[in-house]
Amino acid sequence: DKAVTYVQVSAGCNHTVLLRSDGSAVACGANFDGQRNLPPLEEGMTYVQVSAGGNHTVLLRNDGSAIACGANFAGQCNLPALEDGVTYTQVSAGVYHTVLLRSDGSAIACGDDLFG
Repeated sequence: DKAVTYVQVSAGCNHTVLLRSDGSAVACGANFDGQRNLPPLEEGMTYVQVSAGGNHTVLLRNDGSAIACGANFAGQCNLPALEDGVTYTQVSAGVYHTVLLRSDGSAIACGDDLFG
């Protein structure tokens, strides 16, 4: 029996998210805006990357979809829908924004664009 280990960590302003070797994720720290309320995974689904932002969390799943939870006052959790055949390949949560890389080589952002 192989022990579950941590394989990635991301620290936000007041919370931390950790990805485990079994594809689950855990979070600790402040939960002011629900940033630690990680969505449950459906059968056969795993997380492959996690990113902690200011007060939100973004998680990439093994099917190439992404999900966000927590503060959304700037739209940082409003992840854009994907076109058929395109998946997300990487996620990064900022303080008030989120950036996602896509399988077609493009990048897309949502949330605060005060500084462009």
